[in-house]
Amino acid sequence: MLYPSLRSMAEHSSWADFATAIDSSFFARLLLEPEALVDGFAAVPKKWLWENPRYLMASAIARAANHPYALISEDVYERFASWVESEENPATRDLLGVVQTELRSLVAAGRLDEADATADESLRLIATPKDTSGFDDVLPPVFIRIGTVKLLRGNVRDAISIFAEGARRARASTHPIAPYVQNFAALAHALSGNFTHAEQSLTREQKLPRPAGSLQASYSAISQQASALIALGTFSAGPIDPLPEAGIGEFWWLSEHIRAKRALHQVNDRGAAAAHLEDVLDFRRDLSGTGTLAGSILRADLANLYMATSNFQAAAHVMRDERPSSEGHQIWSARARLALLVGHPERALQIIGTVQHLNGGRHRLSPATMIVKAAAERVLGDDSAATISIVDVLESVKRTNAITEIIEAHPAVRNELADRLHLELELPASIYAPIEVIKLSRRERDVLRALSLYGSTKELAAALHVSPNTAKSHLASLYKKLGVHGREQALRAGTAWLDD
Repeated sequence: MLYPSLRSMAEHSSWADFATAIDSSFFARLLLEPEALVDGFAAVPKKWLWENPRYLMASAIARAANHPYALISEDVYERFASWVESEENPATRDLLGVVQTELRSLVAAGRLDEADATADESLRLIATPKDTSGFDDVLPPVFIRIGTVKLLRGNVRDAISIFAEGARRARASTHPIAPYVQNFAALAHALSGNFTHAEQSLTREQKLPRPAGSLQASYSAISQQASALIALGTFSAGPIDPLPEAGIGEFWWLSEHIRAKRALHQVNDRGAAAAHLEDVLDFRRDLSGTGTLAGSILRADLANLYMATSNFQAAAHVMRDERPSSEGHQIWSARARLALLVGHPERALQIIGTVQHLNGGRHRLSPATMIVKAAAERVLGDDSAATISIVDVLESVKRTNAITEIIEAHPAVRNELADRLHLELELPASIYAPIEVIKLSRRERDVLRALSLYGSTKELAAALHVSPNTAKSHLASLYKKLGVHGREQALRAGTAWLDD
């Protein structure tokens, strides 16, 4: 046992010692000796706990930590929150306790917008504390919770900064949680596409202590997930075998992402992987909606799988309702890739220009997006611009070690990039193949746009200022050129023109 026995203190009614032990080392004990912690609280009279709400809450947290989806009971939370509110000068750690409990409930309910605002409230409390009592023990896990919310919301750069601050504080106080906070930072770096920083931040699973409980096991799983993402992103290993265990809690989607990324490089696995991912997104709709990192990444994965099987209509449909942010590089690169593959390099460059605008003109394009930019310029015959973009890609890939992006690159630039990087591997078959370009006349584009707005032939004819029979003739001609048999198929096939 690393810490003095809480059970012994409780059995001897040494309440001052008990309170001091919890105040100074609760979260360290929760990580390293969870059973002894729960056992110690079990020896405390319920009356004493209810008279001392901070420790009532601590007891509830200790029990909940063994269950990823468990929440603090309402009566315990209300007792604790009302006590904090009644205090003339409540301790900052107790104010954080109220906010963090609310945060856990919001994340469990999938209410990430509200959770994001609540996370910001936690950061304000930390930045302007009335006191810092217990901060050495409390803050590192609080930073994990806040950073996780930012990550789930898609604010990856904010998450990286918060995890880094949590790791710094944990190291400064020699808190045992330090390597685990570092691994959260490694995960965030890997999801941002910077595998160099991810590798530098990672403490691999073999170097971590054997998990003493569910909390430590869930933290250890982050190391496994980050390691898998690094291996896939750097093309430094073959298939990830065994795959990381199915994710639980807030990170349920990571294993699905890893499986999809692996399947993209296995020709015979792509169809089954796409069907599985469709089921996952349907089943987890409440936790993978627009505005979530899980939804953005998994939809980009699904779209890429469809593009790899040349099902461009399905790829467009998957991404139709996703609203990319300045941070959602996976969706942006997938949309630009789709536009390029279906013969719209100008549209691909427009999408990339939007990304640059959202980033305030800063050089924050992901390697995947930069590759699509170079390929679009090459397809358009703008060799001068493509040459500059190729140099930018090479610098970015060298900086981030995102070698797999070269393997997944568009055929127009793939071999050139591999040669200039001096990759010491034989390139597998290209993952994506452009389709024969379909060119729509101005009138055909007008018909397609009208079709997206009006459901009946009569309305369509009125919008086009032609007779119903002429409208039918225009539709038949459009359907034939697109290779489709109806309105919904035409709208899916014509996504790139509609976006223009």
